Amino acid sequence: MELTEKDAMALVKEGLLCVEFGEYDEAIENYDKALKIIETAEIYLNKGDLFVETELFQEAIQCYDKAIELDPNDSLIWYNKGVALTDIEELDEAIQCYDKAIELESDYSDAWYNKAELLKHKGLEKEATICFEKVKELERNESKLTD
Repeated sequence: MELTEKDAMALVKEGLLCVEFGEYDEAIENYDKALKIIETAEIYLNKGDLFVETELFQEAIQCYDKAIELDPNDSLIWYNKGVALTDIEELDEAIQCYDKAIELESDYSDAWYNKAELLKHKGLEKEATICFEKVKELERNESKLTD
């Protein structure tokens, strides 16, 4: 019996449940089984997120790179790769990922904030301030929408 994309998505859901219960090895098995059926950016993203959660940052970056190959226009993948790179102190590359996330989604306040923090850490106060101001602007706009 040949497995379908629907089967792969069921395995992904099962993997996500495993993560919630701290069953990380089982989650990886489910993601890997799903990837044998169909390779999607979503599956690699979920697998990368699990690797970040378990502090396997290089493995996470490899998953995000694969996800980016499949869907280079997903700002969340670029953002999450930036987070993983930040965790291993690859700051310049992390900033590039946040820039790409912002290029794809200009109101991505978390990406603006993380970029600002890294610029500040690197001593680039002027550039950091510009990014922090953008975060404030986005938050003001967001609060106007929810009022």
